[in-house]
Amino acid sequence: MTKYTTIQSTRGSAMVAATLFLSLTMMCTRPTMGFAPPNSFAKQQKYHKVIQTPTILKSSNDNSGDEARRLKEKADQYRNEAEKLRLTLGLKRIEELKDDIQKFMSTEEFGSTEQEQKKFTELKARVEELVRKSVGDAEAEQLLAGLSSFSSNNSVMPVQSSPSSEVSVALTEEEMKSAISFVGSLPIPVKDTLAKAAGYPNYDSIINLEEFVNNLYVNKDASTEKLRRLYFQAFAKNIPGGADIVVKDSNEEYEIEGLSKAIQQQINDRMENSTRAMELFPRVVQDADEAILPREIDANVIFQLLDRTTFMAVEKPMQVEGGYIIRGKNKRKTATQLLEVIDEKLAKESPQWQESFQLSFVEIYADSSEQLFEDALLITPNKFAPMAPKLFAGVITAISLFSSFVYCIDTFSENEAVMQKLKEASEQATSGIVGAYDLTWFNELLVPMLVTLGLAQGLHEAGHLVMSWSKGIKMTPPTILPSQALPYLSFQNRLKTSPKDYTDLYDFAFAGPVTGLTVSFIALLFGLQLTTEVDQSVAQLLPSLPVGFITQSTLGGTIVDLLLGGGDGILINQDPSTQIPLHPIAIGGFLGMIIHAFDLVPIGSTDGGRMSQAVLGRVWHLTFSSLVFTVLFLTSLFSDGFNLLLGFLFIYSFTQRDMEIPCKNEIDRVELPRAVAAFVSWVLVALILCPLS
Repeated sequence: MTKYTTIQSTRGSAMVAATLFLSLTMMCTRPTMGFAPPNSFAKQQKYHKVIQTPTILKSSNDNSGDEARRLKEKADQYRNEAEKLRLTLGLKRIEELKDDIQKFMSTEEFGSTEQEQKKFTELKARVEELVRKSVGDAEAEQLLAGLSSFSSNNSVMPVQSSPSSEVSVALTEEEMKSAISFVGSLPIPVKDTLAKAAGYPNYDSIINLEEFVNNLYVNKDASTEKLRRLYFQAFAKNIPGGADIVVKDSNEEYEIEGLSKAIQQQINDRMENSTRAMELFPRVVQDADEAILPREIDANVIFQLLDRTTFMAVEKPMQVEGGYIIRGKNKRKTATQLLEVIDEKLAKESPQWQESFQLSFVEIYADSSEQLFEDALLITPNKFAPMAPKLFAGVITAISLFSSFVYCIDTFSENEAVMQKLKEASEQATSGIVGAYDLTWFNELLVPMLVTLGLAQGLHEAGHLVMSWSKGIKMTPPTILPSQALPYLSFQNRLKTSPKDYTDLYDFAFAGPVTGLTVSFIALLFGLQLTTEVDQSVAQLLPSLPVGFITQSTLGGTIVDLLLGGGDGILINQDPSTQIPLHPIAIGGFLGMIIHAFDLVPIGSTDGGRMSQAVLGRVWHLTFSSLVFTVLFLTSLFSDGFNLLLGFLFIYSFTQRDMEIPCKNEIDRVELPRAVAAFVSWVLVALILCPLS
């Protein structure tokens, strides 16, 4: 009878607890919260899919007001999700408590009074904990007043129960496959939470997924408090400063507020850095025609091909000026292997995608202050149209050709004998006497100079053409840039399609100017030799360069002084305006050597700049290029008379200050021999372009 009374009393108390539990459930799920509690662990996992690592908003420059409003909405969304997360975890605990109470109430025989009291005390403590955490103190005291019947002072006799053994149930093969598939579809924070619950540092550290699922099954009775804490930690670790917030304070409200602020700060930082990410790329990429830009659906084609064996993306595709970027970590050994795998998947899944777009693996400015740059996938159009109109480029080229011809004629202007003979020929032509004048002698002097310049530049362009053909790179016809102190400054080629990698870019850039520089150097030596061998009648008609111009080049001036003056400085130490007669081939070689040296200067998108980018990478090339520009500018301030450097920097600032278009692989650098060759060429450029003191 005593046992029966005790059981009935306990059942009555359980009814009170159940009633209180129902009130608590209604209170936690009132309509103001805007969502219903999940009814099972599987549904809760499905609900957690909305609590993912923060996805970065697409950056748009069209309307800053709209962008600000979208950012505010996103911040409010994250804050609401954090509140929902807190409530969801509480609801799960309520679900578990409800199941336990129902089981307790439906039990017909309890085994022993001691077990009944122990179980009942545990249920009471759990109800009290939920009530006090869910409502204020005053309301909690009122609700808990109905728990007085829980306090039973009835003494009960302990009854021994037979030990029960827990039966381990193994998962079937179908259940295992289903579990692995389900876990793989979960958000990253949920994966990390389950991994820690199963005894792993994080989800990426798992090698055997079947073993992981089995460990989860063994630890399926993990407390809600433990899962909540693990989820907070996994969610926060993807937010800058979030992990410190969770560890710093155990107060749940403080954590939610701190994480909301961290998320808001991250959104603000990403808005700023979305534009910084493209600062390293030329205007032709950033200002590409919207009609050819990839759309979000095109970027998602690549995103869906990525997985933990290729590229572990940390965010969805983010729109930037000129395309989309996907930040993450390469899971392959090299960037080449990664791009090959993705290209193979593209060929199978979406072969038409590469007809309009291209995928590049590049370095961009990092969001975090802990590192300068980071790797990212860049999605852009696969063709880049030059910014300068064709008509404008054609006009500039025509002007430069004409000025080059005039410059070469002007090298004879200080020769009085030549000017006298030309004056006589002009007077005879004006008099109308047919055949009275003959300019063959002048053409025989002018043509070798033009041929020397043209041959060196022609072989320069041939080097580019051969390399572009062998590497599959398309380029524009050259635009000739004018110069005041030289016949012309450079032949500028723009790339229309991306090189495969930095090695291809380096080879394309190196082949042209090195070939032209070599031909010009040989022409200079050969022309100086001819200068010493011409007879007196021809020597009187030779063109000339002033000492001040020759001393603008340390290497060139030294060679001229060595071969013509014996190396004692007799020539270069004369008055800067003194004219030094030289064979036309020597003048063509001297001018060509300076022109091709300017092409090798490692700044912007010159050939030397392309080599610098291939050796140093886009980020460090920008730093090195700025340093070289500063040195050249300071050097030009101390140059007297002919200021070749200042003219070059002026034209460069308008035409070649941008870096080159992205290569498909900008992570792998060139080999050491190419880097050494680049360094040697830059030393040679310094010797050619630095004035002779």
